[in-house]
Amino acid sequence: MEDLPSQEKLISFEDLASAKGYSPQRPNRGDFKNVSHILKAKGSNGKPINLRFDVKKIKNLKQSQDWMWIEFKNSNGELGWVHGDSHFVVFERNLDFVVVNRKELLQMLSSGKKVRYDLPFVNLAKKAKYRIYKRAGKKEEITQINIKDIKDLESCQIWLKKDAASE
Repeated sequence: MEDLPSQEKLISFEDLASAKGYSPQRPNRGDFKNVSHILKAKGSNGKPINLRFDVKKIKNLKQSQDWMWIEFKNSNGELGWVHGDSHFVVFERNLDFVVVNRKELLQMLSSGKKVRYDLPFVNLAKKAKYRIYKRAGKKEEITQINIKDIKDLESCQIWLKKDAASE
């Protein structure tokens, strides 16, 4: 296992996007649902385009690197971030960012081949792998899927943090 970057050398999504030639911006509050970053880029026709990203930051360095949380409904019972306005969802991990097209991710999740919608909700987070987890008295509906399923999606890209550190 490779050493984790020290606190002084932690690479942000903005740092890496800039190193890749994008111009990162924060969206205006209320413009979009579940969009944390807008990256300006040149389209194939040379005209500028704005790509919307929802970055799921790592909560702590001990967090699982293999299982990612997906939110179908938020704590208010409204549509969760997987149904938001972003073009891409980004899962931060210790050494990289996993970037995937949100619609392709949602299509995979909705196919019924991975997440078990046909089974009762589970009430323990440790049982949420491919099952819908719902806490008592709460309205959110979330699940965990393995990162290998995300990596199997055609749109998936891995942005290594060391690429920005070497700039």
